[in-house]
Formats: sequence, C-alpha cells, structure tokens
Amino acid sequence: MPIKFGEINDSYSGVNSEPDFVLYDGDTCLLVEIKSGNNIGDRHIKQMRRCNELTIDGVEEELKNANVREKTPYDGSVQTIDRCIVYHDIDDDWVGQCRNEWENCQEQLERLEEEAAVLTQDFGGQLRRVAGEFKSGRLQNRFDRGIELPENPKEEFVLTEQMEKEILAVAICGIWGEQSMGYEDPVQVSVNQVRDHFAPVFNLPPDRVNRVLYYLQEIGACDHIEDLTYEFSHDHISEVLQITQTVRESRVEDVLEDVDEDHIPDEQQTTLDMISEEGIADGSGKENVDEDGSNEEESDSDDSTVE
Repeated sequence: MPIKFGEINDSYSGVNSEPDFVLYDGDTCLLVEIKSGNNIGDRHIKQMRRCNELTIDGVEEELKNANVREKTPYDGSVQTIDRCIVYHDIDDDWVGQCRNEWENCQEQLERLEEEAAVLTQDFGGQLRRVAGEFKSGRLQNRFDRGIELPENPKEEFVLTEQMEKEILAVAICGIWGEQSMGYEDPVQVSVNQVRDHFAPVFNLPPDRVNRVLYYLQEIGACDHIEDLTYEFSHDHISEVLQITQTVRESRVEDVLEDVDEDHIPDEQQTTLDMISEEGIADGSGKENVDEDGSNEEESDSDDSTVE
C-alpha cells in the first residue's frame, strides 16, 4: 500500500535521507537505492551512510507523519533500520575482479560494504546479495537465496494517496492508452471504468476522472466519443508515450483553464440522464435520485420487498 514517504528528515540525528524507496513491514524499515551500471561512486557511499545514520525515533516520526497507522495495518513502530543498494551490472565475477584485480576498486567496494548490503539484479535472473551485509538475519537469508525476476517485468501503475490529476493522467495513458497499441481497433474507456479499475483501494471522484480524461483529449492523447466515454487509438500513440513529459510542462487545470466549462461533459447530469434512460428502457418506472447521486425505485405496491 504506497504512502508518501520519500524524504526522511531525522530531527534526532540531524540527518536528511532520500532513498529511492522504503519498504516497511511493521518491524523493519528497509531503505533502498537503485543504480544502473557498475560504477561505485563516492556519492553512492555518502547516500548509504546517511541511511545508516538515521535513528529509530526519527524514522518512526516520519512514519507517523505519513499516517502509516491510519493507512496501513501497521502501527508505525520500528525495530530495525536496514539498507541496501542495488546495481544492475554488478555480479559475483565483477565483485571478484574488483577485490583482486582493479586498482582503487577494492577500496570503494569495502567502503560501500561498511554502509550497506550490495545487491545485483538481472532480468530473468535473481535479485540477490553479492557483497556487504544486512543487519537483519531474516533479510540476509532471504537475499542470499535470491528472488526470481521475470525477463519482462509486468508494468503496473499504483496510485499514491495524494492522487493528483497528473498522476491519474499518466496512469490512464499507461493502462488504456498503451493497450490501444496492441489492438487494431480503438480502445474505449469510460469514467466509471477508470473508477472501477482502481477501486476499492481508491475512491476516485467522478469529477476528477472526467476532468483528467477531457484534459487528455485536449492534449491529443484520446478522443471524446460521447457522454463520459473516451477513445484511444493508434492516432494518439505519440501523445500517449509522451504523457509524463507533457504533465510536467502542462498541468491539468492549467490546460482546462482555457476550456469553456460548458464543453466539458457534466458527469452529474450525464449520470442522471443515463439512469433516466435505463429506467425507461427496462420499464421500471419513476426513480427518485437523492442529492448524493444514489437512487431508489418508487413502487406502486405497498408490500414490495427488496432482495
């Protein structure tokens, strides 16, 4: 369950640390750095040293600030702070050569080992420890055995709790926009389909989804078909693939400021119209629609029952 917990400002030690991500299981906080290549730089060592200088009190305070207790099954207590750094192009052979053959490499590796466990990853191989050590025997054992990695990692978009419109725009393009590339026919998606996809973890307001979809239409990433339905096709591939850069340069509400609000579908009115049309189509008669958008069917029979 992702939460906003990117920067750790430890007021107890006076250390600020920004690991690439943090894994927390109710007992251990594992601070992780990810690197490409195989060059161990001084900056990498300093990053891991800052992770090592964090205190349990400081990390627990940041977990509290991130509302971990409210948003996860965990209470925010920490028994162990652990750290590791993952390189894509470091393996056992590289470590052996670094220790025994390459000038200055051994010193850099040993300095890094003092601060963190060193892991290697390889698509279709394993995520495993090749140098350094974990503080936790449980983690040490787990990464000595290794974790199998797929050759082609599955792409999965997970929204954080501060789900800004720009994040949702990237997720929609990553799911339905890129899906359209694999089909000859366009891929259609509605506001409700987007909401259902991320439910029940996220209860996305229909207004937010609707505005994001209309924004995508405005920047040429999809077409508005009717009501609350939009369409992605091969014609939109370029805009879909560039969505991350686009939202950085042109935020959703900045673009919609220049759009006449009357042009944006009214998700509330459209929903009411759809409910009304369904009522006519199935002959269910009149419906009462509450202020919150829910509806109850009126019945002419006093002894009707609801299953």
